[in-house]
Amino acid sequence: AKRALRRRRKLEKETKQLIKQEELKRLHKAQAVQRQLEELEERQRALEIFGVELERELRGEADSGTKDETQMLHEWFELVLEKNKLMRYESELLIIAQELELEDHQSRLEQKLREKMAIDGKSK
Repeated sequence: AKRALRRRRKLEKETKQLIKQEELKRLHKAQAVQRQLEELEERQRALEIFGVELERELRGEADSGTKDETQMLHEWFELVLEKNKLMRYESELLIIAQELELEDHQSRLEQKLREKMAIDGKSK
């Protein structure tokens, strides 16, 4: 009985360590996703500013300097493509963040289940 109890406690300790490691991995991944979202937001803001300037030049509201209309249109289309690419990337990051939240929720539920299963038969 003592040996079984020790084995059970050792197994519980190892399980808790694994759970803690998984939580830390999710935390690091969540922090990385958050950093990437912040960087993405900055890049989108910069593109938006550049896009506004480019549209003004195309409309003739601002001095376009040596650029011709074809070159400006080409830049504008590249800008739109880049913005769409960033929006897709943002969607992917948000999905990853949601996945991490779900994994964390699942882990907490599994922990609660383990705690309830550990209660002896009479107390249940």
